[in-house]
Amino acid sequence: MSSCHAPARRVFKDAGRVCPVDYRIAPESFAGDPERLCDVLYVVGGLYGNPFALDAVEKLAAAEVGETLVVLNGDAHWFDKTADNFEALERRLSAHVVLVGNVEAELRRQVDVGVGCGCAYPDCTADDAVSRSNRIHKKLSEAVEARPGLKALLEGRPSTLTVGVAGKKVAVTHGDEQLLGGWACSRESLQDVLRQDELDCWLDEKGVDVLATTHTCAPAAVALAHGLVINNGAAGLPNFSGQHFGLAVRIACGPHPDALFTAECEGLFVEAVPVRYDHEAYLSWFDELWPETSPAAVSYRSRIADGPDDYLEDSLLGGFRPGPAARVSTGVRHERVAAKDEVRRALSRLVYFEDRVDDTSCLDTVEQPSTLQVNITARCNLACAHCHVEAGPHRSEVMGREVLEAVLSVAARPEIKTVDVTGGAPEMHPDFGWFIGEAARVAQVMVRTNLVVLRDEAYRPLLDLYAELDVEVVASLPNVFAAQAEAQRGRSTFDPCLDVLRELNRRGYGHDGAHVLNLVFNPQWPLLPPEQDKLERVYRRRLGELGITFDRLFAVANNPIGRYGAHLIDTGAFDGYLDELIDGFNQDVCAGMMCRDQMTVGWDGRVYDCDFNHVLGLVHKRNGRDLTVFDYADNPELTLARSIRFRNHCYACAAGQGSSCGGTIVQER
Repeated sequence: MSSCHAPARRVFKDAGRVCPVDYRIAPESFAGDPERLCDVLYVVGGLYGNPFALDAVEKLAAAEVGETLVVLNGDAHWFDKTADNFEALERRLSAHVVLVGNVEAELRRQVDVGVGCGCAYPDCTADDAVSRSNRIHKKLSEAVEARPGLKALLEGRPSTLTVGVAGKKVAVTHGDEQLLGGWACSRESLQDVLRQDELDCWLDEKGVDVLATTHTCAPAAVALAHGLVINNGAAGLPNFSGQHFGLAVRIACGPHPDALFTAECEGLFVEAVPVRYDHEAYLSWFDELWPETSPAAVSYRSRIADGPDDYLEDSLLGGFRPGPAARVSTGVRHERVAAKDEVRRALSRLVYFEDRVDDTSCLDTVEQPSTLQVNITARCNLACAHCHVEAGPHRSEVMGREVLEAVLSVAARPEIKTVDVTGGAPEMHPDFGWFIGEAARVAQVMVRTNLVVLRDEAYRPLLDLYAELDVEVVASLPNVFAAQAEAQRGRSTFDPCLDVLRELNRRGYGHDGAHVLNLVFNPQWPLLPPEQDKLERVYRRRLGELGITFDRLFAVANNPIGRYGAHLIDTGAFDGYLDELIDGFNQDVCAGMMCRDQMTVGWDGRVYDCDFNHVLGLVHKRNGRDLTVFDYADNPELTLARSIRFRNHCYACAAGQGSSCGGTIVQER
């Protein structure tokens, strides 16, 4: 459930795979004032026929003070299988507000339109799972058809509802804001920054503060600029490893003492609350209905018994935090940190990168590389989750003065056009100001900054120095939404970044044509970046609303090494991410890979093809010893051209549209 990126086989083209036309939600459905008002709202999706879960929901509601509204957000039925169970559950549901899900939408049809269960499963869901879901739905459909009057109970059930809670507007629907069975509020969709932007614009346009959905059976929650989006996963099934309870969304002006995760929106608390049903009774009930080899048992029994292979952290996509129940109710995946050797071993098991490259000329640099990249320190004021260098405040490595002087000697070569200064936070090097001043005498200087460091009074004077030297600033801003950016960078880092960008703008950066300000996007999750031009338009619009301008956006893929590689291994996402990189290999980008036109010098003076190779220790050698920048400084005839040292981490640069220090390598046609 935590990853749905790799394509699966496709036999089922319609049944269980597509949304019929009548699943489309009218654009005006969420407009206007709320249809209902209450003090406490429970959104309960994915009951899946579990009567014990409904017991637990009604117990939660009964304990509330004030007017409490329970909304059953579709797929109330699924495992109930028999007409008796279906009818008994329907009688109980009538005490609440009930919306239609895809299960009920297909049960109430007079004519089967061939969409099976109506789940509209994405490509990454395996055919066998789709086939079983269709069979589960067929069993229930046959029971409903056989008893007169049952189908009529589902007639007229709406697909949307708006509710006012504490002066805020909550929109409720089963799938997403466009389709009854849509997957655009799935965890994977909500990880996409372009989808985040689309949803945030929708929230603003409709005047909605919270969108509550259900359909995908995997919880997800994200805070955006204009509101919150929360998917409760399933009320009638466990949602995380080792759990025996479902989840419901609770929205109220005060917090719940048993909340699993929570966010506050101007005094409104939006939370996922455990639905603590009788697990043993439910398992016994399920086993009586569904034998061991039945489609429901094959697909769901292990989840009912032990929970899926998901953890709370998988669901929190920015802006939500663990609640009181998280301390006692959820397992923790991170029990260790993968070692560097584990990352290297994992990479070595893949198809060799060089074997995928058809044009062997791409395995060498250009005749005269023009960029000298210099990693002058591993020290940083931040410890970002995606950092392949593993930079942080604890690191002490800095490039010595003699090495810096040798770098300047090489930078004076006529073929060198750019000195690309990186780190860590390069500003934290004690000789940084002197070095960029000297480098600017012989080449264009580019500095890669995390922006936050320039808020420190000790480093603020560098803003004026950058402007004086016409330094090209390449600034990391991993998202235009504060919650997502801070999930990568740490709390209270987003607003300081914006302040520094405004300071740079005041000095002409990003708009005067002379002082270049480029921004860098890194995905928060193990995904390829979206199309760079589309993303740049989002950045330009959103930052423009905040009074900030810039020249270009670079969309950069995260490299599966260092701290990020270890994180992928620890979270079980390494193989899936590498599959995506390998499947996305694009021969067309190889000629433009950054290693072909640059040489990187590490803080120890050794010479590498790129900063990624620097992290992995893939140093170049000459006559049996490590090459250093001193070799090039002492011998001006020694060419920077060389054969590139490739390893399988290079797939990160050659997937999709390609990724380099300058962003996308090729644009989509």
